[in-house]
Amino acid sequence: MSRVLILSFLVVCFIPLASSFGDEPKNSIDSYEFTEVTITELVSDPNQHNGQRVELEGFVDKVEYTKSSKGEPFTLFRLNDGTDNEVRVYYEDEHLSLSKGDKVKIQGRYKKQKKYLLYKIKNVIKARTVEKLS
Repeated sequence: MSRVLILSFLVVCFIPLASSFGDEPKNSIDSYEFTEVTITELVSDPNQHNGQRVELEGFVDKVEYTKSSKGEPFTLFRLNDGTDNEVRVYYEDEHLSLSKGDKVKIQGRYKKQKKYLLYKIKNVIKARTVEKLS
């Protein structure tokens, strides 16, 4: 009986705590929580920013629209700085209206390498926001 009581107490105390460990909603992160970087900085020293929230600007190149295995739309594109430096970006939940050459500002989480099935992709950002600049 006391084991059941202790177990019930632990469940009541830790369930609310456990639910707070999930991913935060897209709009819950303030812009000051992102580190402003350049594409050159990411490419030249990927370990320094691996796993961090970053903000950067660049030019869109090679846009692809696809769907996840669950049928949800997402946008894939390359972002370059006008030279040979580039990162890959993906944005979930919608097909963004982007064209090659558009200048954009993105905020997202950077990974120096991401595994997808049998592939390893370098310099990838999961974008939270993508804003076209004029």
